[in-house]
Amino acid sequence: MSGRMAAFRYSLLATAILLLVACSRLDLAYRNLDLVIPWWISKYITLDDSQEAWMTPRLQKHLAWHCSTQLPEYVAWLEQLDQMSQRPQVSATDLRGQFVQVRNAVHDLSVQVTPTVLGLAKDLSPTQMGELYVAMDERNARLREEHVAPPLKEQVTARSLRMRARVEQWMGPLRASQVARIDTWAKGQGDYNRIWAENRENWQKEVRNALYVRHASNFPARMTALLQEPEDAWTPEYRKAYPAAENALAQLLTDLFNSADERQRNALREYIGEMVTDLKGLECYPG
Repeated sequence: MSGRMAAFRYSLLATAILLLVACSRLDLAYRNLDLVIPWWISKYITLDDSQEAWMTPRLQKHLAWHCSTQLPEYVAWLEQLDQMSQRPQVSATDLRGQFVQVRNAVHDLSVQVTPTVLGLAKDLSPTQMGELYVAMDERNARLREEHVAPPLKEQVTARSLRMRARVEQWMGPLRASQVARIDTWAKGQGDYNRIWAENRENWQKEVRNALYVRHASNFPARMTALLQEPEDAWTPEYRKAYPAAENALAQLLTDLFNSADERQRNALREYIGEMVTDLKGLECYPG
């Protein structure tokens, strides 16, 4: 995924979406978001007491909105996956439809938190701005060292291992032919790590340019566009590579599902069922 404003928006995305689809105990993870998000923000900016007091009720409002309106959408998405898992075959078109729903959820979340991001950004001191920029640069350097600096062959191997771990979390152990299919996909992505990293940094450059003039009258419009329509700041190379990468991922997941045996399909349905149970068991869940 491309970078977001690390001070607030990315923390919500990382914890409220990525964490939800990766964690084995969604109920436990979700109940701790009010602790995780401030911790994540503190990795980039040290807020003073007045800023924390200003942000706390807004954070609680965002979490209440997310639980009451977005979690039912996540449950519906998971239940759609469960229904798909009962078909003998699925198509890449089916999977691309699921991707669209995820993008829509990210956009809805971006719209919800935009006023808070704008308010927080306007109140940052020059010292806090410097702290944010240093943290972003350090994070980018670590990402480049891990994902871009290694020889392409090593990047491909690491990409394959990451995907294998994610798929096995949902489906259980993979067969040799399925591992080989993941290896083929990973090799086919080529130099995508570099393209992704450069796009992330280009988006952050646009954010910095906006923050430099955060007291200008057009700042809210500029930052809102960056938060809610980040595609407008994509690099030409990433704009060209992203659709192909998404299609390749959809085809990979389609092939893995269609080759799944009964054990793997049962594991998938069980995993989905556990996530649905966790989400519906939250006290804030509607009904």
